[in-house]
Amino acid sequence: MAGMNDTPSGERIHIGFFGRRNAGKSSVVNAVTGQENSIVSDTKGTTTDPVYKAMELLPLGPVMIIDTPGLDDEGELGALRVQKAKQVMRKTNIAIVVVDGTQGITEVETKLIEELTQLQIPYIIVWNKCDLCSDASSMDLLKLCKNNPFDKTGVKDKNPLLLVSAMEKIGIEELKKPRSAFRKPREL
Repeated sequence: MAGMNDTPSGERIHIGFFGRRNAGKSSVVNAVTGQENSIVSDTKGTTTDPVYKAMELLPLGPVMIIDTPGLDDEGELGALRVQKAKQVMRKTNIAIVVVDGTQGITEVETKLIEELTQLQIPYIIVWNKCDLCSDASSMDLLKLCKNNPFDKTGVKDKNPLLLVSAMEKIGIEELKKPRSAFRKPREL
């Protein structure tokens, strides 16, 4: 009988975490995996290369969790980091879009959602740092949850939006639960 560790990388469901620098992608990845796989820092651009972590996520089974560099990185080196993140996107079955809840959705997330939609990659929007959000931004978030502007299909649970705090471990178990959109992840 083959164990989880015997499953080759190419046969695992690839779950990529995408977003801006310092949105908390690495913190969310660490919270989901229960390990300190990714370096976490207040310095923008800490994640310079994709970080891969094989694990089992029930009921999906063997998965490959991938932390990526920020899609808003700048300069020559930053462009290379963005290119690496885009390469990961092309081999992703499921995407987690991490939004810095204290800053909200920007053009970076909007473009990311459009690209994921074009590539037909199912995704979840994770509103990270919800513990630091003001009442006003929480009201905006509740409005956004009820009227998800990225849900072009009209199916409310297809691309859910979850409140998460990686630091306080709020919403992490909910994030790990299967979604209807993930029952049949995109084939590579």
